[in-house]
Amino acid sequence: MTSKMAAAVLVDNVSVMVGKGDDRKALLRNISIAVPEGSFLSIIGASGCGKSTLMRALVGIQPVSAGRVLLAGHPVETLRQQLPLAVGYLPQFGAFHGDLTVAEILDFAVALRLPSSVPKATRDQWSEHVIDLARIRPFLHQKYRTLSGGQMRRIALAEELIGDPAFLFLDELTSGLDAHSEHELMVWLKELAHGLNKTVVLVSHAVDNLGLCDSIVFLHEGQLCFQGSYEELFRAHGTDSIEAIFGGYQQATATGDFVGFDQDRSGELPPAPEPSALNTAPPPGSLTQLFILIRRQFMLLGRDRAQLWLHLALLVIFPWLVAIFATKGLPEVGTLNLSIEPNIVKTLAENLAYLKDSFTAASLVSGLAMFQVILLTLMGANNGAREIAKERDVLEKELRAGLSPWAYVTTKVLLVVGLSLPQAFWMTWFVKTVCGFKGDFLSQFEILFVTTLAMSVTCLAISSASKSPERASLLAIYLVGLQLPLSGAVLALPEIVSTLCRPFIAAYWGWSGYLKTLSATPLYDIVRQSTNTHIAAFSQCLLVLSLHAIICAV
Repeated sequence: MTSKMAAAVLVDNVSVMVGKGDDRKALLRNISIAVPEGSFLSIIGASGCGKSTLMRALVGIQPVSAGRVLLAGHPVETLRQQLPLAVGYLPQFGAFHGDLTVAEILDFAVALRLPSSVPKATRDQWSEHVIDLARIRPFLHQKYRTLSGGQMRRIALAEELIGDPAFLFLDELTSGLDAHSEHELMVWLKELAHGLNKTVVLVSHAVDNLGLCDSIVFLHEGQLCFQGSYEELFRAHGTDSIEAIFGGYQQATATGDFVGFDQDRSGELPPAPEPSALNTAPPPGSLTQLFILIRRQFMLLGRDRAQLWLHLALLVIFPWLVAIFATKGLPEVGTLNLSIEPNIVKTLAENLAYLKDSFTAASLVSGLAMFQVILLTLMGANNGAREIAKERDVLEKELRAGLSPWAYVTTKVLLVVGLSLPQAFWMTWFVKTVCGFKGDFLSQFEILFVTTLAMSVTCLAISSASKSPERASLLAIYLVGLQLPLSGAVLALPEIVSTLCRPFIAAYWGWSGYLKTLSATPLYDIVRQSTNTHIAAFSQCLLVLSLHAIICAV
């Protein structure tokens, strides 16, 4: 499956600027390099010189302010969109699900990256080839979290090789490895370039094995200082020490003597090649990826014992909390004379007692309805808040390899649907059975399910916008904490605040919808007489909560 077509990297006067106005800063200035097909290039330089910025520009992640990057004659942005598997990219640290074994990681990589048209026998044969190529067979059945640093690097490279990319861009791949593992990895990268005709570009701080590279690019202060062979690097600087070269540039910068190549160098480059065909197919379609992701999602869920126990604990404990608060009050509610017609026979004392009992009953019924809703929104926050943020690095990697965002989001929505259904059903059944709550079971289940789902998907949206699962969880808890005071069901709100907030407060719509399921019972009349908060129609509550879920999913 390895490409035999010409493939070269051409960086033509690339500059990267960040900031605005007086804060505008150049991370790269007029970088021009050419990398032949099937060669092994290493980018070196002191920390902060622009190595990783250049690497991200080479793979199309970092937008360039000027210039262009061509891969086999194709603009890198075009290649990423049309043939994402042609470009293999590894950041410093690999991203994988720790509970999957190495074999499972590769199986899912094959399923998500190779086209559906590839026969199973060919897939299996290619997978075995990659396993042997990466030399990972001895630890195929170990979970990823148990591997050493060197083994993790090999898994990351093996996964990128699944798509048979013409280009491999590796950022600090050898960082943190022992001397033997580093040398072994560098030898392997050279074999990939020369034996499989791949163009390999490595950013590295390590200098002990640079002699294995075909050429070296030296950056300093965002500018290109050298491109050539290992031997030419020393001849050009009149020394046989890498440390001396680094120190010389640092000293030149400190004294103001460093100049670099801050000018147009396009004349020094070979002419841009015509776009050449690459032996790379697009990944499978969204629907195929969806079924693969669903299988992986439920495998991961089944192995996350801590999260499973938490879901089970919330499922059992929360309905019992409602029952505890309902035990004392609901039996008294059933014995009330709920007629609100004036009775001239009653004494003033009896009227006052009735009004007091009615107010107590109304507060209890309204409070228990809101209590169920708040507890289910807490479950919803737990369903979705961490789900995307905890695997952000894995997601970004797979999106670069052609993963369908629609397939990924649909998988997560189906997950929270699968969690919300039993949560809402058990809450509804338990409260009706144990507490004797009145009203239509199906209607109550429907409104509680949609409330739970709306909060779950809202927290998925929060998770997708959060940089860490901890931050996502915190924001989700804040959101749930605002549900009760801003719903207006317990504390009266100013009309303008209520009007502005109510459309966004899922708890209000869940509370209103639940109370509407009691409309055929005397309980509803009691609640209606004792609250100034508007109780929306059941169908309106379902519509608004459904819109919450749909908008956040989109």
